Amino acid sequence: MMDLRLVRVDDRFIHGQILEAWIPYLGADGVVIINDRLSSDEFQKSIMEMALPDRIAFKVSSVDDAPKLKDNGLFKDKKVLIIVSSLMDAFNIYNRGITFNRLNIGNLKVHNGSYQLSFSVWVDSKDIEIIKSLMAEGVYVAVQSVPREREINVGDILEMIKL
Repeated sequence: MMDLRLVRVDDRFIHGQILEAWIPYLGADGVVIINDRLSSDEFQKSIMEMALPDRIAFKVSSVDDAPKLKDNGLFKDKKVLIIVSSLMDAFNIYNRGITFNRLNIGNLKVHNGSYQLSFSVWVDSKDIEIIKSLMAEGVYVAVQSVPREREINVGDILEMIKL
């Protein structure tokens, strides 16, 4: 059984903040990216795998296959960081049995109709409904780019700006 350390929403997947800050902070020795588009792109998967140190177990999964990860031998006794690219993917894996009590939002690009929650996080009304649904399930949702930054409770932001 894997030891799920963090679920992070980050539309950049593997990059410097993950490699230099989150993996060491979490003591992670496993990284899973859950993304339908990426799960069928062998070229992108191999590039991401090459960016990770050899000691890190790595897998890319589709949202539908995510529940199988809990029993995947590759992650047995591993401290795992799961990265998804959207709040919808986080919501979908939660509802498929990858339960978590904390959700870190690290980076979401600006798009039409979106609101800025932090320097690097933009959400739209659908994202806000997903956040509220997860919070209603008892999930603590926070914005935090790197561990050394103070995390910001998204519930407090939504209450403050009346979204």
